[in-house]
Amino acid sequence: MAIQHFIDDNWSEVSSPYYVSFVIEDSLLIEAIQKKKESPHIITYYDNKRIFLDTIHSDYTYIAKLDGETKNSVQIKQVIVGYDKNNEQVFSVYNPLGCEMIVDFPEEVISYSMGLHISGSGEAEITLCSLEAFSSPRIINKKQLALRNTDSKYIIITNTYPDKNNYYQNMFVHKRVLSYKKKGINVEVYRLNTDPGSVAYYEYEGIPVYLSGERELTRLLDNKSYKKILFHFINERMYRAVCASTAVNKPKLVWVHGYETTKWYRRWFNFYRDMSNMRMALKQSEDNQKQLDFLKKLYSEEENIKFIFVSNWYKEKVAEKDTNTFVKNATIIHNLIDDELFDYVEKPTEQRKRILTIRPFSSRTYANDLVVKAILELKKRDIFNDLIFDIYGEGPLFEEVVQPIRDLKNVNLHNYFLSQEEISKQHKSHGIFLGPSRMDSQGVSLGEAMSSGLVPVTNAICAIPEFIDDKCGYLADKEDFVGLANAIEHMYHNPKEFIKRSRTAAQRVRNQCGKNKMIESELLEITNL
Repeated sequence: MAIQHFIDDNWSEVSSPYYVSFVIEDSLLIEAIQKKKESPHIITYYDNKRIFLDTIHSDYTYIAKLDGETKNSVQIKQVIVGYDKNNEQVFSVYNPLGCEMIVDFPEEVISYSMGLHISGSGEAEITLCSLEAFSSPRIINKKQLALRNTDSKYIIITNTYPDKNNYYQNMFVHKRVLSYKKKGINVEVYRLNTDPGSVAYYEYEGIPVYLSGERELTRLLDNKSYKKILFHFINERMYRAVCASTAVNKPKLVWVHGYETTKWYRRWFNFYRDMSNMRMALKQSEDNQKQLDFLKKLYSEEENIKFIFVSNWYKEKVAEKDTNTFVKNATIIHNLIDDELFDYVEKPTEQRKRILTIRPFSSRTYANDLVVKAILELKKRDIFNDLIFDIYGEGPLFEEVVQPIRDLKNVNLHNYFLSQEEISKQHKSHGIFLGPSRMDSQGVSLGEAMSSGLVPVTNAICAIPEFIDDKCGYLADKEDFVGLANAIEHMYHNPKEFIKRSRTAAQRVRNQCGKNKMIESELLEITNL
């Protein structure tokens, strides 16, 4: 069949509540402006209409491709929509930027339309947007796709993974995989998606990634012989797909990070001020209990499986307590801190006046409201005008949380995410990392800042005291924003103490969570059969 390409001028500008304009040169240039924060996305369709195929062959393979680059917070996905003989929509699938996807059209689909799902604000250059049809059966092409990486001996199954749209999704997992590769251990990644049939493939910084549902995961495990199966953020769907495959008895290694083994009410701070969030949490409590019951069974009954926890506190005080069981086969390996990227350069005393915060604004877990309260507390003190605050982050709570400090001249608000390299650069020009928290199984962003020599100012809650003490940082009590402010003022008046704790922070991270040390510990677990 003919190949359909979509890099031309048949794209219409989109206005309120979103503004999207297109310019066609050698590629499709997109400028997107999100006018209202309550408008999370827009879909613009090619030629503003449905494209009718003469026939969609059920035994043909249809491959969608989308590639290009984005700037700022804009995200682009390819949308394929299928219609039946009554012109009713019966199918849709989203292909992320940088992917090629085998589209599994159901038998009732006789026509399709193609569009772009656009969210956020920024610019994008689309260099490839197409849908190709091949006469060979899709099952053959799926098998060919699965067999691309014959040298991969291990597979990681996870809920999400970085791509060109979302480089921050489980970046800490990706950093591990890159380090494994440098050590000669090739790993491929499977992102378990909700779509049952379509399977996508992409590479992110040289790491092969599959994106599909349970059935295709089972098929992949049947077709490739892995030595061990690794999990991050395990759930029942992942494990069910493995149990349905010929790899059911393969040894398994499970990293337990946080929410997947935590009772819902531990995150009380996300809904105590909002009854709608409380009602949502109550609705989800049944699913939460099912997940805990699932993990309890794995912890106590399943063979050929070992668990890795990132902190002693999380294993003993949360995982075992919330499932009312003892994890019989487990070890503690902290999340690695990339002490090469976040290298230590001795801080000048003047940097004690420059305070940095880099946190998501998606949940009250990150306690950004305590950052704001600490700044307002410092505003009452004589030293305030000599301080500079830089706050980086993005999420639905951003505008609400920062509103009380928006007009302060020495507070710089940056409503976007930073790459790891950009974070390292910001570390170089600041001396204090203000990172309060309400729930933390370790505190990776605090550790990265410490690695660069910033002195952490946070709360003595959960696992944080396992990684920070009063020799290398400052620990205020739970919800104590005055204590956070006092720590900053103490360093202002005691520059020698600032320098001392800065050095100690960088050294402690390297001793406890250094990149090479943690990777060697993980590789021992991975390769030990």
